[in-house]
Amino acid sequence: MKNTWIRTLIIFSFFVVLPTIYVGNQFFAPLSPTNRLLLIPTGTDYNTLKDSLKSNELLRNEFLFDLLCLKKDYHVIHPGRYLIDDQMDANSMVNALRIGAQTPLNVIFNNTSTLQDLAGKLASQVEADSLDLVNAFTNELFYSTYDFDQESMRKLFIPNTYEVYWTITPIEFLERMQKEYSRFWTDARLYKAKSLGLSPHEVSVLASIVQKETSKLDEQALVAGLYLNRLKKGMKLQSDPTVIYAIKERDGLEVSIKRVLNKDLKIESPYNTYRNKGLPPNPICIPEMSALLSVLNPKSHDYVYMCAKPDFSGYHNFTQSWTEHKRNAKRFQNALSAQGVMR
Repeated sequence: MKNTWIRTLIIFSFFVVLPTIYVGNQFFAPLSPTNRLLLIPTGTDYNTLKDSLKSNELLRNEFLFDLLCLKKDYHVIHPGRYLIDDQMDANSMVNALRIGAQTPLNVIFNNTSTLQDLAGKLASQVEADSLDLVNAFTNELFYSTYDFDQESMRKLFIPNTYEVYWTITPIEFLERMQKEYSRFWTDARLYKAKSLGLSPHEVSVLASIVQKETSKLDEQALVAGLYLNRLKKGMKLQSDPTVIYAIKERDGLEVSIKRVLNKDLKIESPYNTYRNKGLPPNPICIPEMSALLSVLNPKSHDYVYMCAKPDFSGYHNFTQSWTEHKRNAKRFQNALSAQGVMR
């Protein structure tokens, strides 16, 4: 009798307890010892999803996974970016995938000149490809709705860190940027711009020049103050980056221009601030937050001339004197020639 009971217990354990433990382990034990990111592109079907889970080592038993999905009625595949952390089990993962509980990501873009550059940087971070992004950025309907054109669109994108979903569409991204642009222009900032005699658009234009003139954050407010001084005095801005922009716009060049020649100063373009007084019609790049804030909070001084330092440190010499400025410019030109920089 005793032996029969033991045999029955062994058989019960073999056919009931052990399978129950195994199934429970498949459903409720952590899937991965480390955090993993699972990307599910738009249009993914069920079999492709399983292939992706296999490649990410997140599918232990395909048959049991199918049973779990059948039980939970998981058949609509929601695209997205999902974080499978080191504590998540199959049951929790299917729950997250079933309701499309994406994990947001932080999109970052800076040091961007053109809409094409911006599209490329965004495409490396979200699902949308660069061509779809460029098409959205040049969408005539969006332009007419928000009173933009292809050149003025640059002011819409204020470089920062934005939390978005990986599946954000190009139009959704544009709408988000419109909201962020409106959020940036608080009453306090609008008042600051008005006190400087600038519209929000003009702040963006001047900030783009400051951005291209110096990458040194501790110098941007100084440069902003200099250009505001020139505007107040009715002087031409005479900014080399605007000439470089005019050259690239005319010739369709994307190469780096390290030296502006005297003949370049004569180029006919509304962006050539050596020929035209005042600000160019639109930003010459996508100005970063620091440049925008430097224009709204310029450093007060009397400088009206600036020239890059001949040590190529990225900093500039500032002066009120035309004579001193000519000496600074000569030293810098000599330094360029010594380095063999002819263009």
